[in-house]
Amino acid sequence: MIKYLTTTEYKAVYQEYLEKGKIVSYSNDFETFLKIQAEEDLGVRYNRTIKLRPGLKIKISGGKAKYTIAREIQHHAAMPLILGFQLSGTYRVWTEGIGDDYYYEKSGENYLFFLPGTKEIEEIPTGVDLQRIRIIVEPDIFRSFSSKLELIPTELKALISNNSRQIFHRNVGAITPAMQQALQQIISCPYQGIARQIYLESKTLELISLQLTQLIQSQSGIISSSSSGCLQPDDIERIHLAKSILEANLENPPSLMELARKVQLNDYKLKRGFKEVFGTTTFGYLQKIRMERGKNLLAEQMLTVARVAQTVGYKSPSRFCDAFKKHFGITPRNYRMSLNL
Repeated sequence: MIKYLTTTEYKAVYQEYLEKGKIVSYSNDFETFLKIQAEEDLGVRYNRTIKLRPGLKIKISGGKAKYTIAREIQHHAAMPLILGFQLSGTYRVWTEGIGDDYYYEKSGENYLFFLPGTKEIEEIPTGVDLQRIRIIVEPDIFRSFSSKLELIPTELKALISNNSRQIFHRNVGAITPAMQQALQQIISCPYQGIARQIYLESKTLELISLQLTQLIQSQSGIISSSSSGCLQPDDIERIHLAKSILEANLENPPSLMELARKVQLNDYKLKRGFKEVFGTTTFGYLQKIRMERGKNLLAEQMLTVARVAQTVGYKSPSRFCDAFKKHFGITPRNYRMSLNL
């Protein structure tokens, strides 16, 4: 079943859910979190927007749809440049002016696009756990660094130097281990206040630098040293499947051997390949996703700390509290209290 929503219909649904109390949100001086909880209809979706400085912000979004949702999006004429990093889930997109057919934004890939004034249709598949990070950047940010633009791709150079409004959408390539590490550091940022803002801005600029480097290497025919010559495309697909299995089984995750059997790789290749693709071990990734899910659940203010611990796979609340403090530098209780300041 595909549920098609125009821009107007989506706004109406949003207003309806707001009135019914199905939207959880909070905000401070530079960060806004919003979650739509409509399990019986559209499913669950969340958006976290972080404003870093004029012309630069991050949007972290994700969720799981109950039905396949084809959502129409009308982009504003002043839409800036977007760097997109698809952490999990693959979905179809049709964009006005970008070819005649649908294309895919795939798990483990990163993108660069500039689509002001265009209409898009995003087709979110049923039951797929989607997570993506987008860096929203005005061309003035690039102009503030340097006027030496000869190395960057033509469409980006035209946008920065001539204020071109020519639309484009480019698949930059696989998310590298360095990118993956910076993305996870953004998701798991342990700091608060101005320290948080400075830290997140530094990681955002790092990601911009890493994507530009990948673009330059791609157009120069240079293969990144972080790419493995041993992993075949099918191996990488199986490693992404392993990641999805871990995400779906936080309460009772498989062992490395069990996970390897599920994705039909030997344990050595899975262990080495997972580290190459995602920049961490399977256990390290499981720990990060448990902490991030726990943090999101705490922010929703609907479950006790003990229930949050159980939901993310900890039998002992005290062990969850210890792990949470080690990961974020703050206890679950104090983190929850900080949201109400």
